[in-house]
Amino acid sequence: MRRLTALVLLTGLATAACAKPTELASNANGKGRETVAAADAGTPPPEIPADELAAIAAEQGTAPVDPNAPIDPSAPVDPNAPAPASTAATVTDFRNAVAGNIGSLPSVGDPAALATAFADWKARAASAPGAYEQGQVQLGADPQEYNPSDAELVAAEAGDRLSAALRGADDATKAAVAATLGDAPEARVYRRFDYRGVDVMGSGRYVYASKPKEAALPL
Repeated sequence: MRRLTALVLLTGLATAACAKPTELASNANGKGRETVAAADAGTPPPEIPADELAAIAAEQGTAPVDPNAPIDPSAPVDPNAPAPASTAATVTDFRNAVAGNIGSLPSVGDPAALATAFADWKARAASAPGAYEQGQVQLGADPQEYNPSDAELVAAEAGDRLSAALRGADDATKAAVAATLGDAPEARVYRRFDYRGVDVMGSGRYVYASKPKEAALPL
């Protein structure tokens, strides 16, 4: 009887052992979940070692390039390189040294005073013209860049303001401005400029003036 009872007990234990799911070794390594705290805002991405960059470049058949390296203005131009994007800029972005003179110009709301200032600065610009220079294409410039004089920049700003003041002005206002400027056709035209900024990776922001553009006052 005891032997029968022991046999039944052993059979039950064996059955229970077979019913237990097999535990894999990988299960022991996969318990729980690993959590990594988020990086603080503004944390720079990890740097790739130079030897790894060289290895990647070797696989791709290209030379490694450091995006933060400064641009050498004397380096030859790559004809396949993408052109830097241009954005709008102002005269004081182009040359901050004229900010005082620009700020001293009359406002658009005073056409009579603007006409006097325009005639004065236009005469100064005629006696101190700018000149064309070779542009640094690597820095977003055109092959030939016009470098206007300070007087040309202020005269152009005065002309743009006077043109804005005369648009929609009444006949009396236009007549007063015309009397100040005189009847000569050349007294009613001026040279103006547009300005563009170029952000060059690894080098900074550069602002350029356009070539002089002939404009006429709306008289």
